[in-house]
This record gives sequence, C-alpha cells and structure tokens, in this order.
Amino acid sequence: MTSQQQTSSQSNESAKDRRAEMACGTIEESQINDVAARIHAMRSQEENAVCRNYLTTLVDASCRMALVDWCFTVVDSLNLSRETVGISMSILDRYISSGKGKSTEALRDKHRFQLAAITSFYMAVKLHEPVKLDTCMVVQLCRGFYTEGAIIEMELDLLHSLEWRLCVSTLTPIEYVRHLMQLLPELMDVTDTIQENAMKYMDCATADLAFSTFRASAVGIACLAGALNDTDILTPLEKESIWHQLSINLDFDIASNEIRKVKQQLLSKSICREPVTQSRPSSSQCICGNLPGEQPSSPVSVVEGGTMIRTSVYQC
Repeated sequence: MTSQQQTSSQSNESAKDRRAEMACGTIEESQINDVAARIHAMRSQEENAVCRNYLTTLVDASCRMALVDWCFTVVDSLNLSRETVGISMSILDRYISSGKGKSTEALRDKHRFQLAAITSFYMAVKLHEPVKLDTCMVVQLCRGFYTEGAIIEMELDLLHSLEWRLCVSTLTPIEYVRHLMQLLPELMDVTDTIQENAMKYMDCATADLAFSTFRASAVGIACLAGALNDTDILTPLEKESIWHQLSINLDFDIASNEIRKVKQQLLSKSICREPVTQSRPSSSQCICGNLPGEQPSSPVSVVEGGTMIRTSVYQC
C-alpha cells in the first residue's frame, strides 16, 4: 500500500470515528429529550394527586402511621415492593381528600378509615405487583373483621370518587428518581446505590401525610437530594454538576420554593438516614399466620391496640 493510500485509509477511519461519536451524541441527546418529555407528561398529571391535610382529632397522624407500618409489614413479609405502600397511601389520601362518595364517613369512624386504607392497599397491589391478591386473602389478612362484600363496596366507592384515575397514584417520588437518574447516564454505575438511598426517604415521605400535599415530583427531587447527601461515592463537585445538568434538562425550576420546602422538611427527618437494622421477614412466614406467643397480626390490631408481627403496640 502506497503512502497516499495509507493516508487516505486513515482519513476514512477518522471520519468514521467522528460520525460514530456524532451518532452516539445524537442518540444520547435524543434519549435525554425523551426522558425529559416523559417527566413533563408526568408533572402535567400530578395536580390530580395533590391532597389536603385531612387529619382530625379522631383520625390523627398516629392512626395513619400505624396503617402505613402495617402495610410495610405485609409487603416485607410477602416480598413485595415497598413502593406499593406509597401507591396505596396515595390512593387513600386522594380518596379522603376528594370529599366524594362516602369518603367523609372515614373521618368519623376509625374502622371505616381502616377499611379504606386496606382496600387502597389491595388496589395498589393489583396496580403495581405481578402477584394476585384476591379479596379472600385480604379477608384473611383482616382476620375476617371485614367481609369481601365490604371490601368490594369500598373499592367501588374509591374508584367512583377518584373517577377511575388510579394510575395517577403510580407517579410516586421514586418513579421520578428513576427518570431523573436516566438524565444522568454517567452515574449508571452508582444508580442502584442512589435509588436504594432515595427509597429510604420515600418511605419517610409515605408515612407523613404532609408530603402528600406537595407534588410527587418535588418529593422525588427531595428524595434524590437526600440520597446524594448520603452517598460518599461522589465528590461535592460531582454532586454540584448533577444538579446543574438537571436544571438544564428539565423544564421546571428544581430550586422552587415548593421543592426547597420539601427538601428542608424531608432532610430534617433523621430517621430517614438511619440504617435499617431489622431483618426482612422470610417469604415463608405468611402475614396471616400467628407466631408462637404472639397476638394475631392484622389491621384490626391497629385500632384495637393489638400487637403486629415484629412491631410495637399501636393504639389508633
């Protein structure tokens, strides 16, 4: 091969490399635009998911918290996703906030509030989990305190009150975290760690009704902020670069008053940063069964002051 041919061949290879780099850049940009568009579409729907603070002296924060803890116990025992609890509480909070159907009755009767929470959880499992949880099993979880008919009736009231818009409740804060991470492809190797840390903050947000009064996207950004704060894999400069990239790629202000308020409230909760020390129950331990020497584990114990599996006594 002559020197001129070699030069020509090298030039062609360089041109191919440049075209490949340009193609990769175009694909990456296209993917980022696609993710940003999905986030925009999600935010356009979440107005329907913002709730009011409906707590009363009868149905107070401890009542709701006890039911959240019960739901976490169930999903951990059955190896389901903890995100399902967030979806179930979103359904419950939206239902009570709607003031439609028989939702106001739930604030005058703890047992009816509990039934609404249980039914919301049942619906969330149907929405989000691959497993089937039928009304018969829900009745078993409730120790027969509620009948299949009562659960079905409550489900219909929930559906009509929410105008069948259940998918809005699947726009959870952690779903926003997943999308935000897709805007940061350079963090692919630490995505799992960041999302695991963010999930701890979402659990805290799920337990507190106050966070249901904010946009899920605002809570999601706060969860990501908490996760990044807890991650020592990234340098302060890298973390600053992350927020700069997000501010460029998103079509809303990630430093808005709402988001700052959510971050301040969520990141101030020290419990969110505490490591989980309790081991996860084995999948073979059915939540419906009694362990030796323990009282029945059911939502009824939340109201009646009974003991739940591996949890403290609740008095709602």
